[in-house]
Amino acid sequence: MPHYRSESYTSCPVPATVSAFCIGHVPPVFAAPLPYTMLCPKPLGLANELVIADARFGPNINGAMLAEYSQLFGLQDMIEAGDLVADKLYLFQYRKFVGFQFGGAAANAPWVRIANPSEAAALFPTQAQVETVPFGMVVGSVTPLGSSMARHYAAVHVIDDLMMFAATLPVCGLQPADIRQFITFQGLIPSPALCLVDTALFLRQMRILRAAWDAYSRHYFVARQGYQMRVAGYLLERLHSHLLCQWLQDGSQPAVGMGHRFVVINPA
Repeated sequence: MPHYRSESYTSCPVPATVSAFCIGHVPPVFAAPLPYTMLCPKPLGLANELVIADARFGPNINGAMLAEYSQLFGLQDMIEAGDLVADKLYLFQYRKFVGFQFGGAAANAPWVRIANPSEAAALFPTQAQVETVPFGMVVGSVTPLGSSMARHYAAVHVIDDLMMFAATLPVCGLQPADIRQFITFQGLIPSPALCLVDTALFLRQMRILRAAWDAYSRHYFVARQGYQMRVAGYLLERLHSHLLCQWLQDGSQPAVGMGHRFVVINPA
């Protein structure tokens, strides 16, 4: 498994400019203790919202099938157009986030902690914390799958989609050895889009993911129904995880911190 640096989160000499974004179709179910922009596919009537519509891909593609990557690609567009300038990005969802301090309660899944809304507000990073974390990226931990990525995907999704998606990966610079590792690796970073990340590194990730999506959508995409409707999001999440795991293993991104992944639920 990749090795994460384990230094404590001490302050940086110079705070970084950080923009926070909540990605989702509804506002957070807790009070986030820092200013953020809501990236949503439809208007929510919020003062801090920015609508990045799923319909922008044209009549043949419903952006909802990309899940959060629909809004992440929109965020990429804004940064590359110069409409947003920030050193780092803190990305979270309406009931999921990566925090820097341990807390909450154990969940059935070992890679996540449970917090109620009031606990989440206390565990959620503050503006001062996200500005002074001395890492290029903070993500959740790598979770062992107990089998290859292909076997794990086949257990809950349509394996044909993963095989066709793998066929697109040379267009985004992955070599045969990279693709073999992608298919056979026995670990996953769940929800890799939940992170604190240098803007330049975010753009590097999105350019690779978008190249893969563009090729896949043109040549191999098969629309699915029901739970499988977000097939593109499931595939991009796994490629995103693979990129992070690969960079951690080869040391090309050594300044990576490991945070705690939380899911927020209302008490019964």
